[in-house]
Amino acid sequence: MREPSTLLLCLTAIILVVRAPYALNSAAARPGWLAGAFGLLAVICLGFLVPVPALDAVLGSAGYWNILGSTSTTLSFHFMYQAILIYTSRPLPRYYHYGLLFALAASSASFCFIRGRQEEFESVEEFIAALIQQPWTAIYLSIYLGTVAIISGLSFHAVWKTPPPTKTFLAGFILVILGNVTDIGLLWLQHTRLVDPGIPAFLYKLYIALFFSGVIALCVGFLRGSILSLNRYLQFVYYAFRIRRILSRTGTEALDPAAILMEPKNSCYQGLILVRDFMTLGGFILNGAELTLTQKADELLTDFPLTTPPTR
Repeated sequence: MREPSTLLLCLTAIILVVRAPYALNSAAARPGWLAGAFGLLAVICLGFLVPVPALDAVLGSAGYWNILGSTSTTLSFHFMYQAILIYTSRPLPRYYHYGLLFALAASSASFCFIRGRQEEFESVEEFIAALIQQPWTAIYLSIYLGTVAIISGLSFHAVWKTPPPTKTFLAGFILVILGNVTDIGLLWLQHTRLVDPGIPAFLYKLYIALFFSGVIALCVGFLRGSILSLNRYLQFVYYAFRIRRILSRTGTEALDPAAILMEPKNSCYQGLILVRDFMTLGGFILNGAELTLTQKADELLTDFPLTTPPTR
């Protein structure tokens, strides 16, 4: 598990860095950034970057690292789903938030009923091996895995219903669903001890292959989208500052630099409107380079139009 976990750690960290410039200032981009943040926390809770005993000590030495990891994973998929709904312009299912809150509450309650000194374990594998005979352990993990599988199914449906569907996301969500269903079956086989020990060992390897392959595919898809979004952000920043330089010839301070960095698309749009106003009303003349610049900025806005009216 160490190798795929290390890869996930790197991918989620890169996503956070790439999305940060525009995600922190854009409500539409924020769910994707939060998905990466909770995903990074979930990977950390596996114990490969920060040893589990050190992480557990920070949380009060009560074994809460495990519930933190499962909750972080659930919230990562939740915010990923929110980001997909924004991207696909699809509505949120009516009772989704109630179901999510119920699942988190049921998972936490089940965790609290597990007996044993959970602070003694240094990995998820040790936790499961020592405590899977307790029904509450199997219930707790099943609720968590089932919740992630359901959110993945909803995300798959949203992507599938939005042409053209992104194959990377479709494959990723299918693999996560198959992996989690496999792991739920594995947990109850371990709990009941109805089969030969070799079968759970095989199913665990299958779960690792399916789940981590799916999550890596999703991270690659989000990273690609993050890079494209960052590129558009930087393009709008560039054109907004160039338009601001053009407007400086009129003696007006039309575009604030901080506003450009916060909302470059709105600033670009407002700058173009002001340039055209000055050209129409004040006889303001653009040279060839400036005219080309404004045309390119206008083309970029045509390709990626405003979704909300700009504030004056």
